[in-house]
Amino acid sequence: MSIISGGFRMRLALKIIVAMAVLFTGLGIYAAFVYPTTHGYMRWWFESSASVTVDASGYAHINSDHSAIIITRTDSSPKQSYLVSLSGQRALIYCGQWHAPRLIAFPIGHVNPPCSALGNVEELTRADSPVLSTLVVRPRSVEFKTAHGKTVSASW
Repeated sequence: MSIISGGFRMRLALKIIVAMAVLFTGLGIYAAFVYPTTHGYMRWWFESSASVTVDASGYAHINSDHSAIIITRTDSSPKQSYLVSLSGQRALIYCGQWHAPRLIAFPIGHVNPPCSALGNVEELTRADSPVLSTLVVRPRSVEFKTAHGKTVSASW
């Protein structure tokens, strides 16, 4: 006759299963978010309280080290986003079909960034591309014009 009862075995098995599930969930979160973030493979973008005007309206996200901002126009359909470098060499990139989600924060990995200077030629001909020569970056604001003559500005 067994000293350990069937109910005790069930509770022990359930505890082991729950502990394994918690362990694997924690490892998954670490592998997906913590490790890439701490080693510089992923940057988090946070919604900014920036007021964005595009001869209409929009919203903005600034990355965690404040070296770049993504400005999203909501005056067109589909929405259009632009990546602006705030430090080092000035850059202004149209994000193509991708636009920043309307979330408080979201991550972007370094392997496949959504905004790239290399875009689909057909898409770029239809886009309201930014004009780099009009880019003005100030300590807490950005302004530029687009190919269609719109003025996009964000201040935070």
